Amino acid sequence: MHGHQILRKAASATFSGPKCKVAIPIENLLQRDALREASLDPQVRAIHYRKAPNPYATPPTLMGVVLHRIDGDFLLVVWERRPHRSDADYQRLTEALTSHGLRLLERDAADIRREPIYSNVREVWSNQRFHVNICDRLKIGAALSEEGPQSILELEERARPSCDIVAAVCALSCEGLLELDCREVPLGLRTLVRAL
Repeated sequence: MHGHQILRKAASATFSGPKCKVAIPIENLLQRDALREASLDPQVRAIHYRKAPNPYATPPTLMGVVLHRIDGDFLLVVWERRPHRSDADYQRLTEALTSHGLRLLERDAADIRREPIYSNVREVWSNQRFHVNICDRLKIGAALSEEGPQSILELEERARPSCDIVAAVCALSCEGLLELDCREVPLGLRTLVRAL
């Protein structure tokens, strides 16, 4: 995003999701992947694109991605590798962000591409356009409402949808209707699903 990164360009110039207030301009695939993960993270309530301090160069402000999380607002900065800073530089950065009500969330390639979440997020978003008909949506919603959080396998047994249940819950998750517990274990029939 900043500095001398050599990152591949994203195919689409923007990212949109149910937590986004506006379409977010993206500069590279790594940033897109970070936004996809944030969109599925239950700690993230909203994703904004707004004026924020630029701690790296002039001018003093820029338009940046801000994650509104349960624990506060964070300026998201994506790097191939995180820069090394002196304590004084870090202190100035913290003060600049704090004056705008923000904290810094720096993510690098190693962090964004850690497994199993990286593969899980890619799998979920690969099903973004999967069509889930209204009848299956109602069955899945009713099963979650009646029984609470459950594995995909249990949800399939209770809802009996006419479509691929994994693709369906992935698509509904991309719409912000379901939450999938996909941070720690590979996505599969044992993955826990919660209604939002």
